[in-house]
Amino acid sequence: MEKIQFRCELLSDIVLNASSATEGKRRSLDFIPGNNFLGIVASQLYKETDEAAWLIFHSGHVRFGDAHPSANGTRGLRIPASLFYPKLKGIEGGCYVRYLVEEDAARKMQLRQCREGFCTFGPEHIATQITVDKDFTVKSAYDSDTRRPMDNQIFGYEALCRGLVLLFSIEIDEEAKAYKDAIVKAICGLHHVGRSRSAQYGCVEIAECGFAEAATLQSPLHIGSRQYVAVYADSRLVFFDGYGNSTFRPQPADLGIEHGEIDWGRSQIRTFQYAPWNYKRQAFDADRCGIEKGSVFLVETDCMPPATGTVGCYLTEGFGQVVYNPVFLQGDKEGHSIFQFVKQEKPACEKREKGVDSSLVRFLQKRKEDAEKQNIIITDVNKFVEANKRLFKQDVFASQWGSIRSLAMVYEDEEKLKEIIGSRKQDEEGKGYINHGTASEKWDQRGRKERLWEFLENEELKGHLQEAVINLASEMAKICKP
Repeated sequence: MEKIQFRCELLSDIVLNASSATEGKRRSLDFIPGNNFLGIVASQLYKETDEAAWLIFHSGHVRFGDAHPSANGTRGLRIPASLFYPKLKGIEGGCYVRYLVEEDAARKMQLRQCREGFCTFGPEHIATQITVDKDFTVKSAYDSDTRRPMDNQIFGYEALCRGLVLLFSIEIDEEAKAYKDAIVKAICGLHHVGRSRSAQYGCVEIAECGFAEAATLQSPLHIGSRQYVAVYADSRLVFFDGYGNSTFRPQPADLGIEHGEIDWGRSQIRTFQYAPWNYKRQAFDADRCGIEKGSVFLVETDCMPPATGTVGCYLTEGFGQVVYNPVFLQGDKEGHSIFQFVKQEKPACEKREKGVDSSLVRFLQKRKEDAEKQNIIITDVNKFVEANKRLFKQDVFASQWGSIRSLAMVYEDEEKLKEIIGSRKQDEEGKGYINHGTASEKWDQRGRKERLWEFLENEELKGHLQEAVINLASEMAKICKP
């Protein structure tokens, strides 16, 4: 058996509903189930009459694991249900392994069970609580006939926020090893998972990436004079009894231990139930009832199982992953966990050097630049009008400004526009509109030319001089009229 490890980064928010219910509060999962990755590969490799389809998707020789949140390149694990903390102190104040604590001491401390979240368990006995950010968005149903939102059709999406990095693995047995390259090629790249994939949600990027697995102990667990094996549910577990019905009470053999007995008093079990949606048939399948990930079984036995294994049913979809005697379920004589729990440090936000490549962002940036440019033009034109309106209060200048406006409408090139109106260099040569003709003498009087030249040479107007001259000529023509 070969295990291939992958990294999945959320490029957008993703919606993974924990329940198929369409009313009430709709919570999102904080991990990506393995059946999502199975679906990605099946969409590219599945053929109904192909033997490869049977080996990859139906035989159980290829198992797509759940993607868990990560921290510092380490895959997180659901916090074990056997870890408890004293009331009002929190998990950071120290945890206890419940089956190592005497009943009297547990009642005195008023222990509370750890239930939510993922942790990474480092080699130096530091457990880091992974922060999984979620966002809630209110939506309105859309009426395609009227092209407007429907009345009284409001719903909400709780989603995992983009930027989250999750790690998962795919196990391939020898029987299906010939299809390894095809599976890796199909799973890597950009894909969409979850709900509302055609809208704004669901974009992920998957690539191969190695990571460390949870450490385990080869020695058995001793409580008093008895010997146990702790079975930690890394994923959800589904079991069936001898009559084909779902059961929450598996036998030791179902957990991969042939000889032994489950100590239900020391075990910590949480359950789940949901109805999976079959997209091909557009219908719900039968309810799946099973053991929630993070649950811990304590099996009294003399034999030692392997470090990890797969048990139960629906293994192809990521169910059935267990870890035997993990190091994070060890404690001292008083039941204290050997791990110290700390919160994940959020990295400081870094300013992006590259701009966002989005048509909407580019449009908004252009609108902002246009608004700033328009503000500069209006400010400079108003300053000129206010300072020089007394110099141009004559009828002859009304026609002069009208002609200047007409020239500005024709010439977009700024240097050419200056030459046509008349620049300082052309003054001696008598070229330019204001440097020759019957009105040139009036332009020479009272420094009128110098005032206009200063406006044309204003560095703030560089790049949009044409629009500035058009606005200036229009405003000055209004002042010149009686």
